[in-house]
Amino acid sequence: MSNRRRSRRRRNRQSEHGIATDAAMVAGPSILRMIACDGEAWAESTVLRPEELTVAREKWPVVWIDIEGLEDAETIRMIGSVFDISALALEDAVTPDERPKVEVFGHQVLIAARMARSESEAIVTDPVCIFLGDRYVITFRERLAIDGFAGVRQRIRQGRTRISHGGADTLCAILFDVVIDGYFPVLEQLSDRLEATEEEAMNNPSRESLVRIHDVRNDLMTLRRALWPTRDLLHTLGREPTPLVGDLARAHFRDSYDHAMELLDLMESYREISSDLRDIYLASLNNRMNDVMKVLAVIATIFMPLTFITGYYGMNFDTNSPWNMPLLSYRYGAPVAMALMATTTVGMIAFFYRRGWLKRWH
Repeated sequence: MSNRRRSRRRRNRQSEHGIATDAAMVAGPSILRMIACDGEAWAESTVLRPEELTVAREKWPVVWIDIEGLEDAETIRMIGSVFDISALALEDAVTPDERPKVEVFGHQVLIAARMARSESEAIVTDPVCIFLGDRYVITFRERLAIDGFAGVRQRIRQGRTRISHGGADTLCAILFDVVIDGYFPVLEQLSDRLEATEEEAMNNPSRESLVRIHDVRNDLMTLRRALWPTRDLLHTLGREPTPLVGDLARAHFRDSYDHAMELLDLMESYREISSDLRDIYLASLNNRMNDVMKVLAVIATIFMPLTFITGYYGMNFDTNSPWNMPLLSYRYGAPVAMALMATTTVGMIAFFYRRGWLKRWH
């Protein structure tokens, strides 16, 4: 998508307050899930009224509001009003093609990233935005069939998180770690596709093979555009002082940074393999063409003396002349000519075989 088309798309999705409002976006109300915890107890509910958020903020030390669906402009405005989020920050939260970044908006930290998933043998990245505030975390994400944060919710219910030792920043780091770790199964699937494509390019190259090679390269470019800026924001969160991010959360972000570097190394290796696949594909096509030309050359060479013999005996001269070719008046001339052609053919095939030109079909 060109920059001009992307800018036009963003303008169409934004209202005067920076919230998406056009008709194409109205697909139903957003779903607000809230989990509040203090390290020992937890409470979970689906938010229906703004007052529930206000009560939860006053009662619990850590509140996580997960907003699924970015089309409900009224709900987005309500969240912005309750948590005092600026219109510019909300615009970044609901922009589908937002580049991964980290920004500080006064009393809040905005972390924009992209979650990777496979869809019909293609790789797509979905936007996810995390707002870190004092004692709360807000996540904005698209409405999908699979809940990427379901595992974190289950860990909170079972008390298997370290939120009690940290706070909202630790929960934010755990959520972001889930985003990064989600790239590993996607790359594993991409590795399987590369192996299958490589085998096909070597043994049975076709136009479909070239299309698959280009699809893999496009998927790698999609991951690269998402991971490179993510690595930079993780370096900022893990190595540089950031408001609302404590030492424990910073350690989590450094661990996620290491995972991002591992993913980038794998991705670069796969990019090199995909580049080699094009060379393998072209080499396989050339080898196949050479084999075809070799067969045709052998067939043409075998039939050359046969054509000469039949052409020589096909000349119609007076049979009574003593200068005419032999065997024309001989009773067994035709069988002798056939035997001569068969002997010539067998002799040439034996010659080709001894030279090693026919060993591929042996």
